[in-house]
Formats: sequence, C-alpha cells, structure tokens
Amino acid sequence: MTEPQENYSAEAEASSMDPHDWGRAMALAVTRLAEQLAPEDSEDIHATLVGRDLHLKIRDDSTGVTITVSTAPVPDSDS
Repeated sequence: MTEPQENYSAEAEASSMDPHDWGRAMALAVTRLAEQLAPEDSEDIHATLVGRDLHLKIRDDSTGVTITVSTAPVPDSDS
C-alpha cells in the first residue's frame, strides 16, 4: 500500500503576455517547486523533479501572467 503524496506548488510572474518571454518565470517557478521537494541538505535540488509529472497553469494578470507549477492539478481560480 502506498502512502498519499503531499501536493506542492510554486508560482512566478512574467511581466509580458508574450509566451516567448515566459522562460525566466517558468524556470523560477520550477526552481521554487524543487526547493520545496528536495531534502534540506540536497546539493542537486532539481533531481527531485526528474520523472515526476508536473502540472502547469498560466493565468492572466494585470501586467502579464502568473505561472503556477505543481505536483497536482491546479484548481481553477477564475472568480
């Protein structure tokens, strides 16, 4: 029997609506997620993401987009 996994998420903002400009924000969100998943003394935090399914959600905001990366589907927050 497997134990339920905790769900983690991280986000970052891109100041542009153009997808060509989102790379840095995506990298920051992925790094923040890896920091949450990695053991405290880990030297290669990104190894915790290898082989793991991640979910991506992109939401419009006033100046660009907010990018959320998570280990579980990101619920709709359209209010």
